[in-house]
Amino acid sequence: MPPSLSDLEQRREVLAQRIAELGDLRPGSITGTSGRCGKPECHCHQPGQPGHGPNFRLTYKLDGKTISQALPTRAAIQKAEREVQEFRRFQQLTREFLGTNAEICRLRPLEEEAETEAEKKTAEAIRQEITREVEQFLRVLFQDRRNTGRMDLEATEMAMRATLHRAGAAALSQLLQFPAPRGEGARWLALAANKPTTANSAASRC
Repeated sequence: MPPSLSDLEQRREVLAQRIAELGDLRPGSITGTSGRCGKPECHCHQPGQPGHGPNFRLTYKLDGKTISQALPTRAAIQKAEREVQEFRRFQQLTREFLGTNAEICRLRPLEEEAETEAEKKTAEAIRQEITREVEQFLRVLFQDRRNTGRMDLEATEMAMRATLHRAGAAALSQLLQFPAPRGEGARWLALAANKPTTANSAASRC
């Protein structure tokens, strides 16, 4: 059975987390070379003498140019090996991430995209309304404290309750403008609007 849209979205989250957890990485390949140097007097040119090496180097591309970096010690070689291996993991995870996203794009219906965009706009409008009410409350509170030099806790509590009431009313107003949801969401929105569903409408969903 092919994975559902929800399964793919969960898979994408897992892959994104794995990519975020990667350590130091860089592309390239590690090679070892052996041979005689360019100094005729060196021992490597004597009969029966082995050449120098192996000398290990990390080779990679940068802006279209081939870069070669010497790895003079075993510690440097091991460090480069870890970084290159981590880059290979990054490539594999990236391929899986892109493939999963392609499947998500293929399966996601147009209607869901439209609803998601409407949800984002509604959430942003609610956030702005609540922020406006809270900022207004704080301005009045701090101005009163500056003027009187004290804070009336009872008046502050009443003002906070009124602020939350107005913020809730503004949020509900935005929700009631949202396109009517289906299923259980429709029942919730009807209750929020103080228009409870009837027993017949509830039974029709069973």
